[in-house]
Amino acid sequence: MQNRSLFVFSTSRNVRDFYASKLSLNSLLPKAISTAEFFEEVTYVPNKRRASDIECLLHMRNAVARVENISKILNIKNEFLIFLKNSHYLFSFFKELSREKCTVANLSSADTYASYDEHLTILDNLGKIYKDSLNSSNIYDDITLSECYEINSNFISNFDRIEFRLDGILTSLEWEILTKIAKQTQLILSVDCSKFNQKTIEKIKNFTNLNFKTSHNYKLNLSDKSIESKTKLNQNPNINIMGFSLRSLQAAFVFDEISKMVRSGINPQNIAVILPDESFAEVLQNLDENNMLNYAMGKSLRNDPICIFLHSLKEAIIQELDYKFNPNYIKETQSPNQILATLNSFNLSTQIYNHIKEIFYSKVSFESFESVMKLLLSDIKKSTEIAEFIETELFNIKNLLREIELKFSELLELFLLNFANKKESMTGGGLVTVMGVLESRSRAYDGIVIVDFNDSLVPKRSQKEMFLSSVVRKNAGLISHSDRENLQRFYYESLINRAKRVSISYVENDENIVSRFIKDFEGVKKIEISQISYENALRQGGITIDLTPRDIVETHDFFAWPLSFTRLDTYLKCKRRYYYKYIKNIEESRFDDRDALDFGNLIHKALEEYFTQSKYEFDKSEFLQIYNKYQKESTLKSEIFKLKLDEFASSQNSHFKDGFSVSKCEMEIETQFDGIPIKGKIDRVDINGDDIWLIDYKSGKADEKSLQLVFYELLYQAKFDKTAKGYFYSFDDNKFTNSKADMDKLIEALDELKNENNTQINFDQNTNHCDICPYESLCLRGLR
Repeated sequence: MQNRSLFVFSTSRNVRDFYASKLSLNSLLPKAISTAEFFEEVTYVPNKRRASDIECLLHMRNAVARVENISKILNIKNEFLIFLKNSHYLFSFFKELSREKCTVANLSSADTYASYDEHLTILDNLGKIYKDSLNSSNIYDDITLSECYEINSNFISNFDRIEFRLDGILTSLEWEILTKIAKQTQLILSVDCSKFNQKTIEKIKNFTNLNFKTSHNYKLNLSDKSIESKTKLNQNPNINIMGFSLRSLQAAFVFDEISKMVRSGINPQNIAVILPDESFAEVLQNLDENNMLNYAMGKSLRNDPICIFLHSLKEAIIQELDYKFNPNYIKETQSPNQILATLNSFNLSTQIYNHIKEIFYSKVSFESFESVMKLLLSDIKKSTEIAEFIETELFNIKNLLREIELKFSELLELFLLNFANKKESMTGGGLVTVMGVLESRSRAYDGIVIVDFNDSLVPKRSQKEMFLSSVVRKNAGLISHSDRENLQRFYYESLINRAKRVSISYVENDENIVSRFIKDFEGVKKIEISQISYENALRQGGITIDLTPRDIVETHDFFAWPLSFTRLDTYLKCKRRYYYKYIKNIEESRFDDRDALDFGNLIHKALEEYFTQSKYEFDKSEFLQIYNKYQKESTLKSEIFKLKLDEFASSQNSHFKDGFSVSKCEMEIETQFDGIPIKGKIDRVDINGDDIWLIDYKSGKADEKSLQLVFYELLYQAKFDKTAKGYFYSFDDNKFTNSKADMDKLIEALDELKNENNTQINFDQNTNHCDICPYESLCLRGLR
């Protein structure tokens, strides 16, 4: 007899597990699908087709072009590449409103102080134009679905009973769909009641008028609003926990805990390693010599040779580097450029480079772009899956070029953006699964190992919304940051309570503490094993990675050219980084932080031009005219900066009312102190009688303990024989902050440098400053 039940699970992995558990049954298996597939199947839009991603992008871009003042107020540009990079925020905004059955009018009512009134009016207009554009083309997307969908009764009629496993939060649209389905067939909702998912529980209470106890699983019949079953959930298993000063030592902890669990009788297939930050998978992959692990998240292509090669090619042309193929480039070049070295390592011919350089800023046909890309990538070894990714991206670009003309540079950027966001499947691994917390939903493992259980990652802090404050979101009934964080706590709690044995590790140093969430569990026992044991474990068993860097000892003249604060600070923080940057002259890679670098340069240029002209006041509108002249593309950072300009104006004008005026901008000084040649560039010098302020702008928070300001004070006094006081100005909190560093400490550092000058210096590593170092590949930073 046909089984007319449908089971709905959070993830495709849960669906596979469900079928695997039923294989021994001698009967027809019920149908099971994922939540995403379910909502696709149970809804349809009559007489319309779903728009492709490229169609959505083009319709939104055309809508932006028709909205007055959108560039001026929201800084959303219509230029293709700029729009492409920022379109995500627009689609996310409108999709969330659609899914929550919320309108811009609701947001305006929730905006008590009318802080976003002008922004919301523009967004409301944009949304209407975009929806009308889709409707006129007889297509729909996730933004318009809520306004035109119907329930697919033909699909639902195939089932007498639907069991829907709920892990997390249902949007208003999803809840509306479920309640409609419950009128057509028996709909059973399986949900765990926790103190961390009360928003969902309240929604169910309001619909069913039922009461629920925490720490229980309920199977609810939404069709007749009754409780079908109630089961007490397991709570507080044995939890072992240990902190490590080095992040990579957690890898040894993972392998050791897995071995203990297996020896205690737990099947390796019933063990999972959970990564709050999935980048830790790379550390595990490098050290998993016994092939114990398989990786559910796949392998990011961001660091794939194809991405590295194409990024290097793009940067070389943008920076107008003179490239000529030389297979012995590194050996024969005294100060090799990292980008040119990369291009040579891929054997890029001079002829191809020059050809791409010629067409880089020109509009090209698809055939021209495709032929160049296939030529560039032909010699790079790639898997079948990656080859398919490439073909898919080229196919999408071909469709795009039917609607719009683009430059080669824009197409290359588009290809890179999409390719870098792909993940390659990882096959052939061991029996123990490594996964992120989202992938673990609904799953039960006997043994759980969680790494990086730190306050900054568990739960992960939600990113700030582009258009709305937390207050407006809360007033409008949208999901808040605290709701998202509680959802993560719910996932961890469910996973931990289902397990028999749990081992947790975290990083413990000056910058990291264990997650406060650990206090919600009883029976937590600290592991009393020395970290040295784990260090030794990483060096044994055939693992060849040596975490102890080799010594580099050389003689160096620090004063062969004037000493800047940046050079001094680099040496004081990490001698090895100084060695790579200033002695070997290896250029820092800017792939990851170019946006931040460009944004900082943009602010400095605009402020320099403004305060060169206006020395006694700050006028926001006049400054924005200058700022927009320099701004090449719209970014989230830039948008937030503009929103804070009112605070900046208030702070600056208060400062000017105290009697200060701008004396110099970007002031370059070169002089000597105690026989040491020193130099620096001071962002701004303000004067009020004998009171001289040396101002350094910071786009983020200022480090009050930095020696930078006292270095500038020393530099200014040595040059002009006048006392000046240094101040940071942070755009993060819009205030002046003076230095808490000691001048004596700076002079002591300079004296030590004089003593070390032209002696045998050990350029050793300081792993306390590795978080943003661009020389990670040379220093194995990811493992330290």
